[in-house]
Amino acid sequence: MNLGLVYILCIVAGLAIPVFDVIVGAVGGALDLDVDFDGDVGFDGPVSVNLMSISFSVVVFGAVGRLCLLFHLPGLVTALIGLAAGIAGGWAIGKYIIAPLKRNRSYAQGIMAQRWKEGTVKLEVRKDFVGTITVLSAVGSKVTYSAKPAPWVEENIPVGEEVLIVDVDEEKKICIVCPIGKAKEMKA
Repeated sequence: MNLGLVYILCIVAGLAIPVFDVIVGAVGGALDLDVDFDGDVGFDGPVSVNLMSISFSVVVFGAVGRLCLLFHLPGLVTALIGLAAGIAGGWAIGKYIIAPLKRNRSYAQGIMAQRWKEGTVKLEVRKDFVGTITVLSAVGSKVTYSAKPAPWVEENIPVGEEVLIVDVDEEKKICIVCPIGKAKEMKA
């Protein structure tokens, strides 16, 4: 088998594995191809090594090796240059892309953190029907939650009404709300 064909097969395989992973994930996740060798299993290496970084390394190895063949370098030299470039590429993507993404923490707060926050009714809140409200997240984006009126609220809460989340049913993931005007009356 010639070395040029090996490099092309590496490029194709390195590109096909992530595409296959996306397709399988979209179809229903029959196979879990997210193989991580960092942090999750007790091996805290200097960089994140997972299936995507390995695939990227294989693509870089194949591409750089194939490019080196164009300069008519000996086969062993092209393989060593390709290997060095593949390792460097895998290291770079692990250190500068995958590791920061894994450390990323969402600013979205859990439903329990919504107690005593203000929101706006988006779907009428009634005793016999679960409505929806929107609340601003820590970064200013709108988050939607299911909502029921507080026990002392007799009337329906219409769309657009400002409400106060007085309690949260964590099991059912429902905010218990009352109109802000009613909450102020109760305080007085």
